[in-house]
Amino acid sequence: MVDSLILQIARWCVGLRFEDIPDEVIDIAKTALTDYVAVTIAGSDMPVAKNLQQFAIQRAPQGNCSVFGTEQKSNMAYASYANGAASHALDFDDVSWATIGHPTVTVAPVAFAVAEERKLDGASILRAYIAGVEAQHQIARWVMPQLSEQGWHTTPTIGVFGSTVAAGILLDLDEDTLAHALAIAASSASGVRGNFGSQTKAMHAGLAAFNGINAVELAMIGVTGKPNVIESADGFAQCFTGITTLEGAEVTLGKYWDLKENGLVFKQYPCCSGSHPAIDCWDAFLQERSLGADDIEYLQVGVSLLGPRELVCNCPQNAIEAKFSMPYALAARLIHGGVGLTEFTDEAVLDQRIQALMLKIQMRIDPELEKLGFIGTAPVKIKVYLKNGEMISLDNDLAKGNPEKPFLQEEIDRKFMACVVAKYGENRCLYWLTVLAHLETATYEELNQLLN
Repeated sequence: MVDSLILQIARWCVGLRFEDIPDEVIDIAKTALTDYVAVTIAGSDMPVAKNLQQFAIQRAPQGNCSVFGTEQKSNMAYASYANGAASHALDFDDVSWATIGHPTVTVAPVAFAVAEERKLDGASILRAYIAGVEAQHQIARWVMPQLSEQGWHTTPTIGVFGSTVAAGILLDLDEDTLAHALAIAASSASGVRGNFGSQTKAMHAGLAAFNGINAVELAMIGVTGKPNVIESADGFAQCFTGITTLEGAEVTLGKYWDLKENGLVFKQYPCCSGSHPAIDCWDAFLQERSLGADDIEYLQVGVSLLGPRELVCNCPQNAIEAKFSMPYALAARLIHGGVGLTEFTDEAVLDQRIQALMLKIQMRIDPELEKLGFIGTAPVKIKVYLKNGEMISLDNDLAKGNPEKPFLQEEIDRKFMACVVAKYGENRCLYWLTVLAHLETATYEELNQLLN
């Protein structure tokens, strides 16, 4: 008899040795964790992060685990909850096309918190992070894109498995106990896309991290789950996707490295990735041609099927809604001159010039792009109609930051500095960058100095 899918995943994760991980995977993971630290510290001042920090104080006011961007400490679960929410609060965190979601913000909070609790080194964090991301992407390959098509937010729904793996590895679970934890996690998976444009969307990442640690701690005291809960009748796959059988599903962990084959997408704009290809080509056009809002009759933005499901705010009235708005992204680039951290404030969104221009920007599903199916890369076709009668066509299949259009190292470092320098100063930022660039050799003492 073939072992259940969860047991096969647990066996691989427990047996993974750092020396078995390809160098290319380690390099991608280090970039992801560098990006995570940056966006978490920057996001720690956002309202949802402040709310979750207060929640952590109320529930677990003492502990050994750092809440990034603050002097606060909590226990593993609540520090992960607060850090996960902060890391997703700006929507500036990385993306995976395996899940059409955000993998690092569900796994990294747990890896850092548990490593700090147990006084572990950088190599331990990397191993746990890589195992967690690879495990959740293995499950994603069996249930995507159907899970996303049903309206589930994939970041927490699939990410809870990655957070469970990271916690389980760092807490030294054996394969049977980790399998039970993963089965418990299957009953903790949740998060609906209907909450996009609210604080709950960012909270989803923290919730996945929190639930992963809870699943592991429950399994450690003897709570059990069904090892075939992924593929069984009324199991995870069927309930979340309608898929009635996973017959033939294969665990390819260690043979296929998703971080190597698909990589991650790193963002240059702090908003939903569904607008990024459009911002890129609009920005390039505006660099070549000087236009004002008065020159524009209207813009028609053609998107693929996922566009209207993610970019749900056509006329946003605050900064959170603006992160899920194609009209705002394009209007901000023209009126404010950029689509960066400073453009996502309530004041910037309510600028009357922005509000007027957004009414001229129409997003719709393009018939040709519709044929591509439910994809996350967000290809776009823009038609710019000017008042002088001219029409300009723009298009873009892929945003910069994808593996096919990677950032340069100096661009990654620049993003880190932009996110962190205001809070901690240039010297501390440079020290962070040095340690994270060599995370596989970082000692607990070096990490502790950074976190404290």
